Amino acid sequence: MKMLYRRWAAIVLFWGLCIETMSIKAQTSNDFTRGLEMRMESSTTLSNGKYAPLWLSSNRYGLSSVEHNSNYERVGVFRSLQADSLCKWRIGYGVDMAGCIDFTSHYVVQQAYFEVAYKKLLLSVGSKERPCDLKNNELTSGGLSIGINARPIPQVRGEVDYFDVPGMHGWWQLRGRLSYGWFTDGSWQTRYLKDRGTLNTAKHSDHVLYHEKVMYWKFGKEEVFPLTFEIGLQMAAEFGGTLYQNGVKNKQGAGLKDFLTVFIAGGHDSSDGPYPNTEGNQLGSYNMALTYKPGNWMLRAYFERYFEDQSMMTVQYGIYDHLLGLEVGLPANKWVSSLVVEHLSTKDQSGAVYHDRTANIYDKMNGRDDYYNHGNYMGWQHWGMAIGNPLITSPIYNTNGDLAFHNNRVQAWHVGISGDPSREFHYRLLLTHTENWGRYSVPFEDVLQQNSFLVEACYKPRWANSFSFTAAWAWDRGKVIGNSRGIQFTIRKYLSLNKK
Repeated sequence: MKMLYRRWAAIVLFWGLCIETMSIKAQTSNDFTRGLEMRMESSTTLSNGKYAPLWLSSNRYGLSSVEHNSNYERVGVFRSLQADSLCKWRIGYGVDMAGCIDFTSHYVVQQAYFEVAYKKLLLSVGSKERPCDLKNNELTSGGLSIGINARPIPQVRGEVDYFDVPGMHGWWQLRGRLSYGWFTDGSWQTRYLKDRGTLNTAKHSDHVLYHEKVMYWKFGKEEVFPLTFEIGLQMAAEFGGTLYQNGVKNKQGAGLKDFLTVFIAGGHDSSDGPYPNTEGNQLGSYNMALTYKPGNWMLRAYFERYFEDQSMMTVQYGIYDHLLGLEVGLPANKWVSSLVVEHLSTKDQSGAVYHDRTANIYDKMNGRDDYYNHGNYMGWQHWGMAIGNPLITSPIYNTNGDLAFHNNRVQAWHVGISGDPSREFHYRLLLTHTENWGRYSVPFEDVLQQNSFLVEACYKPRWANSFSFTAAWAWDRGKVIGNSRGIQFTIRKYLSLNKK
């Protein structure tokens, strides 16, 4: 009965929003609604394992479920900034909702945002799906610090696109962004732990705030020579909010001083104890990409180096952990138009030894970084999914009733291939092999292997070009998230809401 109620609730929500949105089309079109589009989507996943295969639930901006069977009905209304592409001032907005079955919640406000741009400046407010930097988002295994695996975090975000450094004649450009936001999964954490009987012991939090700052440098001038180099620093943090563990409640600072302190990565948390650290959970990555684009093909090598707090920000502890990738674009080849090969290593984490300074032993060793975990905060997750790379096993898979990352020492090889055999068909393949050590504090008894495979095909018929039909088959085998085979069917409909 409960399942039937949830199914009907999802269907009513889906079609109710469709009908409400259709009424917009009848209104008089003006500049503010030019380019307005409605997108409808229905997706069902069926599998035979304890969990759905990895690539049916990962890197989908969190609108997915690790449960073996699930469904969502989705509708959204969007106006892209591109609708004003010929104007200095541009306006975009979107509302995107889904009714869900066997997800972490019965309905999801996936996106709700408003943005305004002037020339190269952009101000965006709300929750929006945003891609990884310097990677092929369809084929990559995901970013290390900020990826496409978890639900979008609502934020107020300012950006500036690449602009020329004065006097460099276009050979040196800069871009950056700065944002503050808030996590939305506090109530879900409480519900999740309460259902498992661990609410009074397991770490959890609510009303936690988010911060991100990014700066990229680009060297090269494509119109003169087709080789460019990009390098950037991407930093993020969670701070503020209320933290709970073992019946103890700690409220962290969220005033103007804390906003400034987390921006400069200074200060400390009120619950740090005798070994004060930087305020909040600070992390980030260095990103680099060397791109060669002669004619209509492309070759890109990229490197991402992850760090937690101050350790690993320099080469003091070596350069062992990384995401190293190679992307090839072959648009003249319809069978293989893009190829991505990546190697991921998070095994080192500054080494196996950690020691804070004491009165007797002054030397400090910054080892055991324990990626994605934190002493005070929940760790780098949102709604149970890793905000970074999904090959670091997300807490949603945990069986012990907590929300920590228990497998963050990983080595992996990942391959992604896509192509367009015809104007109507597009496909992609993902193949991933991982070796998993657990974490330094609780290592696995043996190195666990996990293999994941996905083949996905999308059909956009000429006779109904506003529709697309996607079918995917995926397979997992291993001892981390287990064995599973599954299929996923998705139907999408695009509808212009403007009179022509």
